[in-house]
Amino acid sequence: MSQTSSGAARIRAGRRSAIGRNWCGGTCSGTGSTCLRRLTSSYCSHRSPRARRSIPRTSATTHCGPPSSCTSTTATAANGKYDDPSLIEKTKQGPGLRGIRVWDATDPTNIILLSEFSTDGGDPKRKVQAGSGTHRNYYDGGDYAYLDTAPDDSFTHMESPIRWHGNGIMVVDVSDPSSPKQVAMWWVPGQRTGEEAQYKAWREYGDKVSFTSLHGPMYVPKKVEDGGKLGYSAYGSFGMLIHDLSDIRNPKLVGRFTPDYKYTRGTVIAFHTIDVARLDRGFVITNPETLSPDCNETYVPSWIVDVRDPAAPKAIARLPVPTPPREAPYKTFCDKRGRFGPHNPPHIKAPGKPDPNFTCYAHFNAGVQCYDIRDPKNPRIVAYFIPPQGGELDKWNSYNRTADSVFIEWDRKIIWIGTDTGLYALEAPALGKPITVPMPVKEWSLPGLNAGHP
Repeated sequence: MSQTSSGAARIRAGRRSAIGRNWCGGTCSGTGSTCLRRLTSSYCSHRSPRARRSIPRTSATTHCGPPSSCTSTTATAANGKYDDPSLIEKTKQGPGLRGIRVWDATDPTNIILLSEFSTDGGDPKRKVQAGSGTHRNYYDGGDYAYLDTAPDDSFTHMESPIRWHGNGIMVVDVSDPSSPKQVAMWWVPGQRTGEEAQYKAWREYGDKVSFTSLHGPMYVPKKVEDGGKLGYSAYGSFGMLIHDLSDIRNPKLVGRFTPDYKYTRGTVIAFHTIDVARLDRGFVITNPETLSPDCNETYVPSWIVDVRDPAAPKAIARLPVPTPPREAPYKTFCDKRGRFGPHNPPHIKAPGKPDPNFTCYAHFNAGVQCYDIRDPKNPRIVAYFIPPQGGELDKWNSYNRTADSVFIEWDRKIIWIGTDTGLYALEAPALGKPITVPMPVKEWSLPGLNAGHP
């Protein structure tokens, strides 16, 4: 068995019998039952397993207008709006829908637009709309969608240089998908202009770097209409927030996990996503998103958080920091170039029941990193896969998203990763033998997900 300096099994690349090296990333080596292997990729083979998967009757897509309405940083304005205030006006005037579209996907060959919804409450057909639009939303096919949005231009007490708006939580009733309606809006006091006293009470007040905004959506692991009562939000430098949704029109903050300021101050998004797949074990996993390349900001850990008492969440452990394989031409991932840090856990909506003891994270320039979480107090990296790195070092912002997302088909035991050099399908001995033939979905990752669909 091949080992990294941290003792993790080497994730294999290439086809099952292939041998090669990807020196933009890690290594590809031969056979062996203890290593992860690549099953296929769109990058090198242009095909993937053809198993059909049913999709929900309705789905919601995110819209925040053109890039100018979502971000305010450029190659010549590293500090975004602070270096170039004109970026704010470009954000305000950016055309396009700022909200969501709802689609009927009953027939995946004929997806039909059912409605458009602007988060500022106005006509979604207007050329210029207010607020931020949406970024990372949560929708499980039920009565409610949970949006990550700033609905108007008062949500501007945002310290980060790369955004003008600071987002909050909007709940939208989509029980009639042809006519979405806002039912609730929640934000941290101080996020809006006019809330100066609360704003000045923040520990982040005036630091001009902290990401004082929701960034991941509110995850609601059990539908409210089916008795679900709690939502878990990744709220940037404010930490992980837990809300009581017993009254869906009036979400109430009941718990908050926020580590020391040294872990949340900086351009990093300290809380980017909450993995709620293991609530039956009493914990969630939070992760940040690194924004600056080449380790030009503090490395922020991913936390395993005990949430058995929603009013008092507490850290159990941190996921270990990945290290390169010994034979890599760089000693740390900071030397490799690009962003180093986690971005996304496996998507919460997936076929099969999530493995209680195993998970993976897309880790930008460190590829995908997989963890044994059997003992949540002592998580271990057990495997990794580092694909080739895209982009050019002399082209600004072109090489910063090596491995972006991960999706696991828990029932077929296949790990998919989206990267800037293609889509890869991986197998992991720690997950089990993959099934590469088509099969129906007998169980989904969340209760009630895709109900009524084969």
